[in-house]
Amino acid sequence: MRHLLLIILSLLAFEAGAQNLLVNGGFEDENICTEYKHNCAPEAWIANSFYANYYYYTPGQAYKGTHFVGLASGTAYQKGVHNFIRTKLLSGLQPGHQYEIQFFVRSRHDILDSVGVYFTTTDFLYEKRRHNELSPQLWATDALDTLYEDPSLWQKVRLHYTATGNEQYITIGCFNRREYRFRGMPDFNRDYYFFLDEVTMKPLDPAEQLSAQADSVKAEIYNENERHEYLRRQIYVRSKTPPPPTILPITVMRIGLPPAPLQRIDTLVIPDIFFATASYQLTDRSHSTLDSFVNQLQGYTIDSIVVEGHTDSVGKLAYNEALSRNRAGAVKDRLAAGLAPKQLPFVARGYAYLKPIASNRTPAGRQQNRRVEIYVYRKEE
Repeated sequence: MRHLLLIILSLLAFEAGAQNLLVNGGFEDENICTEYKHNCAPEAWIANSFYANYYYYTPGQAYKGTHFVGLASGTAYQKGVHNFIRTKLLSGLQPGHQYEIQFFVRSRHDILDSVGVYFTTTDFLYEKRRHNELSPQLWATDALDTLYEDPSLWQKVRLHYTATGNEQYITIGCFNRREYRFRGMPDFNRDYYFFLDEVTMKPLDPAEQLSAQADSVKAEIYNENERHEYLRRQIYVRSKTPPPPTILPITVMRIGLPPAPLQRIDTLVIPDIFFATASYQLTDRSHSTLDSFVNQLQGYTIDSIVVEGHTDSVGKLAYNEALSRNRAGAVKDRLAAGLAPKQLPFVARGYAYLKPIASNRTPAGRQQNRRVEIYVYRKEE
């Protein structure tokens, strides 16, 4: 059996002092709308909802502070109702550079796998296509430890994005391509929500800084006070004749700062045949492969190890989620035993059939999709 061993170089260093490209990501600054003179929305962020149904002031329930956002991902008695929230970046991005997007989410519905991050050149508010026709560049599920959590607990999402240089706006929402069957009482009125808080976006390279015009861009963003009916009228006019996109001044590189150190990502794919049929029990053959992989890692400084389990589309989602999660856990346990006594941060995730690499319509494709992927992040020697 061929073993797929990939070594990928990626800029993954992150400085806590890196400058945030987003303003008011904690939603603490309140916008006073032009129409009702009321603090019914966060500054800098505008949702495609025309109602005061997405901004929450609930001390003790926010991840941090007192404010957070709730975005509808479906509604009772009607299909296709989704809310998104967007903001403008403070600076344009450097093509090919990497950025870290971080935020916190929670929901009592199994919809977090469809929460996406969508970068656009033009304002998302004037987008004419439906949400199920759009493909966000990043998905929250790629960074969640599990798709199911206590709904009172916030889950951290941390994603890396490689810029094209055309990004002006960032939008977050539920981009699912199918309508979920929600159960139980709606979260607000007839709507079912996921909740969002503490959104940040920072360059991975500490030498990359905001442009000199960032303060004036922030002032322009904060001056957007149209909400409700005024916003509806504005969208109606501008969706017919969209304004030309404004070009943001791009970030600048500070001279004298050291470049971001490289990390290596060692990736091993464990195929389905290394497990007992429809089970998460590892076969003897898999032990030698995993032990060999562990031996290659001896002597390296390892930052973290992520193990992700995947299945084909045969069977129910809940069954496949459990199987993929248990297979990832079995591989993690074998690796941890071989790397002992090192204390390493391990993450094991199960994605069921939500991240296929081949078509599930053929036996060969389904076999490719049944896999466990291991990502080992270690410092470059």
